[in-house]
Amino acid sequence: MRLRDLVKPHELRYPSNILSMSRLALVPITLVLLRHPKRRRAAMICLAITMLTDALDGPLARMRGEVSQLGEVLDPLADKLLLNGAAIILSQTRGFPWWATGLLLFRDLGILVAAIVVIRRLDQVTPAASAGKLTTVLLTAAALLYAADGPRSGYPVLLAAMVPFSISFFQYGYRFVQLIRGE
Repeated sequence: MRLRDLVKPHELRYPSNILSMSRLALVPITLVLLRHPKRRRAAMICLAITMLTDALDGPLARMRGEVSQLGEVLDPLADKLLLNGAAIILSQTRGFPWWATGLLLFRDLGILVAAIVVIRRLDQVTPAASAGKLTTVLLTAAALLYAADGPRSGYPVLLAAMVPFSISFFQYGYRFVQLIRGE
């Protein structure tokens, strides 16, 4: 599958894809704001807005009958860029554990490599795993709490996020093996 096969111009006008593209556009702004202690409140607002768009884009696409391969790529891409970037910055500035950042980067790099293999070999885009969606919600909550209050509030939520995180890791791996085997 080529990029031009993935991007159908009319799908760029779908409200759900516009939300995902706006989330992608907010990623660098949010990460820059997270770096500056005096702009932490603005960073938290941007982070909350990006996750609100994440909560809305999928249901909106399904409700309008506009689920697209473009959306299935944009949505998790925006989530991964935002959460991985936030984890790195919060590890540098707010005590977010480096072990969690390392696990997140490792899992998401594996998901990215597997997605590329599936797209090239099977010419299809695979949707997010259910545990992956819950992981995104909990990791976002942990990032917001780390930005606001550091480990005192963020660490318990981060630990809770590790349960669906671990499940999603195995869901994605299992699905990848099934797809490659043709099951």
